[in-house]
Amino acid sequence: MGLPEIDDIKNIRKKMGLSLRELAKESGLSVSWINQVETGVIKDPSYLKIKKIFDLYEYKKSGQEKTAGEICIKKIISFDLGSPVDDANKVMIASGISQIPVFENNICVGMITDKIITSLVGSDVSEVKIVKEMLDIAPPRVGADTPIRALRRILEYFEYVLVEKEGFIFGILVRQDLNLLLNEGKPKRKKYHKKD
Repeated sequence: MGLPEIDDIKNIRKKMGLSLRELAKESGLSVSWINQVETGVIKDPSYLKIKKIFDLYEYKKSGQEKTAGEICIKKIISFDLGSPVDDANKVMIASGISQIPVFENNICVGMITDKIITSLVGSDVSEVKIVKEMLDIAPPRVGADTPIRALRRILEYFEYVLVEKEGFIFGILVRQDLNLLLNEGKPKRKKYHKKD
């Protein structure tokens, strides 16, 4: 499902049972901006701002749907630019993971992956450092309150996302984290085996 039309914003707010002020508070947007969008003063609003309203609507519509902040892995293994590639390789092997975020000045600049390291097999990597040119692109960032419904759409195109709260990265989420929820809440079936 795509984002709503601009004309639908007022209807969405009413469906949530929120006043302009309540929607502003819950979405982190200003009352005047929402009012200008609803009255047509702003004809081409920011995609990210409209998405905040839509995500809030999706969250409320689905009840207490889990969020990125609840299901992400909060203990992030990461490296800084200039760290030894060999160290990243050892951590990946020991942890059973295939990618690690790389930071520069607390900003993720890309991912070092097992594929990148595989391309170095047969070389002496004892002195090789992690540099930007060898990294896969940085994954998208989502807010900790992003609902699963929105995460599913994002993870159709990306293998993982970084989860942020109050401007800081505090978790990582991969497709498998969502897959773990597949059978949540369903009764476990007994296994029956045929006798020979």
